Amino acid sequence: MATILLFTVLILILVDIFLAYEVPTHVAYILLTVIIVLTLDGGPVHKILLGGLLWFGFLVFHYLVWRRLIEKIHDKIIAPQRHTGGIEGLIGKSGIVKEIGGTKFILVNEELYEFENTGNKDIITGNTYKIVNTSSNKLII
Repeated sequence: MATILLFTVLILILVDIFLAYEVPTHVAYILLTVIIVLTLDGGPVHKILLGGLLWFGFLVFHYLVWRRLIEKIHDKIIAPQRHTGGIEGLIGKSGIVKEIGGTKFILVNEELYEFENTGNKDIITGNTYKIVNTSSNKLII
């Protein structure tokens, strides 16, 4: 009986790894708690208290360790994708150069950003330029 339950726990955890559903893992934690509590000697009150503590420990482990581990596995192995945020997410997009108070900015996604020109070309207000990189807090065009 315990072997079948342990095999079920393993399958539920694998479902969580590949499909990223939390419910199967929580069911696996409950089954693991039941298996551990049933194999121990003691009275019913001790088993209930120990079961509650074990289950709480599994939940703490789940949210502090397991979720982060699964996210890393998904991002690096199963479905790799690059998470970009801030101005790094603007690389490859185009923007229009605007001049405000004598200072030139580039307008991308309805927001103004400072930029640097690394090329030998003159930057003309109103023209569209492509963002090729970032440096510090400035876009490189």
